[in-house]
Amino acid sequence: MNSYRKTALIVGILFIIGDLAGISSGLIKAPLSADASFPLNIAGNESQWILSSILILIMGFPLAMIPVVLYPIFKKQNEVLAQGAVLFRGVLEAACYMAMTVCFLMIATVAKSNMDISTMQLLVAQFNGTNKWIELILAIVFSIGSFMISTLLYQMRLIPRWLSGWGLIGAALYFIAPFISLISP
Repeated sequence: MNSYRKTALIVGILFIIGDLAGISSGLIKAPLSADASFPLNIAGNESQWILSSILILIMGFPLAMIPVVLYPIFKKQNEVLAQGAVLFRGVLEAACYMAMTVCFLMIATVAKSNMDISTMQLLVAQFNGTNKWIELILAIVFSIGSFMISTLLYQMRLIPRWLSGWGLIGAALYFIAPFISLISP
C-alpha cells in the first residue's frame, strides 16, 4: 500500500472515530440538558453526563490528529500552511475540546454538591455561558485550519479540485458564522 493510501486510510479512521464519538456525546447529553429539571437531574445521571463529556475528548483528539497525520504530505507543498493546519486544526482545536470537557465536568461537580438550587443554577449557567464562548472560538479556529487544509488539497490536487473548492467556501462561511451570531440579537 503506497504511503498516500495508508495516510488516507488513517485519516478516514480518525474521522470516523471522531464523528461517532461526537454523535454519541450529543445523543447522551441532549436529553439530560433538555430535561426540565436540569441541572438537578445531572446528579442522578452523573455517569451518563461524564461519559458524554469524555466522548467530547474522544471526538476531539482523533479529529485534531488529522492534520498531524497529513503534515508529511502537506509540507511538500507548503510548509507554512502545513504547520498552520497543525496549529489550528490540531493544537488549538484540541485545547478547545479540552476546555469544553472541563466545563461539562464542572457542571457535574456542581450538580452533585450540597449548595442551594439558585446558586447551583447560577454556576451551571456560567459554565454553559463559558462553553458557548469556547464553541465560538472553536468555530473560528476550526475554520482557519480548514481553510489551510482545503488550500493545500486544492494546490496539491489530492482530491478533485471542485471538492477542495467547496472546502474553501465552507471554511469561509463557517468563519463568518460566529461573528454573525455575536452581532445578532
